[in-house]
Amino acid sequence: MDWYISDDGKYRIEPLTPATFPGALQVIKESFCQDEYVSIGCEINKNPKAADELLQLCADAALDGASLVAVATETGEVVGVAFNKVQVKTSGSTEKTFFQIFAEERCKEDSSKSLIKFMDDVDGRVNLFEKYDIDCLLEIMFLATLQTHRGNRIGRYLCEESIKAAKRHKNGPVAPIAVEDMGPKYSMLKARKPLTTYPKICSAIWTSPYSQKIGKTLNFKVHMTVPLSEFMHDGKSYSERIGAPVFCQIAAIPL
Repeated sequence: MDWYISDDGKYRIEPLTPATFPGALQVIKESFCQDEYVSIGCEINKNPKAADELLQLCADAALDGASLVAVATETGEVVGVAFNKVQVKTSGSTEKTFFQIFAEERCKEDSSKSLIKFMDDVDGRVNLFEKYDIDCLLEIMFLATLQTHRGNRIGRYLCEESIKAAKRHKNGPVAPIAVEDMGPKYSMLKARKPLTTYPKICSAIWTSPYSQKIGKTLNFKVHMTVPLSEFMHDGKSYSERIGAPVFCQIAAIPL
């Protein structure tokens, strides 16, 4: 996959590699886990152990070989990331989803369980597999940019290139990475088996005005809007902790 260079030359978008993997996790830890609305709603921003469990989710998703990073060309620092998850249609209503399995088997903290159950709940409200008559999709799972580099369209660049990565996935992973590349902390993860299918759509749960604006700009179709007041953690709704009546969008674009 070719690198994308921003118009001002300050950033390049490239596939995640073993070398950029630690920096990508740091972006999630510093940005997504602290600033993202849903992270505030379920108090991951106050729970380092829960944040670590989300990093494990990111590592697991990275094994799909579809995640991208934004790198500052001058310093080589990873300043943004899109951890993308390739989802394959389950064989029946009794088969558990990736997020359900992760929450049950890997999460001990209530905050991380809450966020992952939120993702699974919202995903389940619109069956994109049936709506588009497909068996595989790529979900932009976690999108984040370091605070010091915001306002430079990095999120948009990452989403644009994620759509391209989804299209190219039929020829194999664009960002191949193995369990052994991730270090001993993630040695418990299971290596991926080759897929017999490939993504037909790119989807996302847009949870902030910023990501919703990106989705609109890139012509994602919004299939449902869900108020974050519907989701509870430790006796309070997500919206109460965020301090505003915010909502998320379930959106997708055909490839």
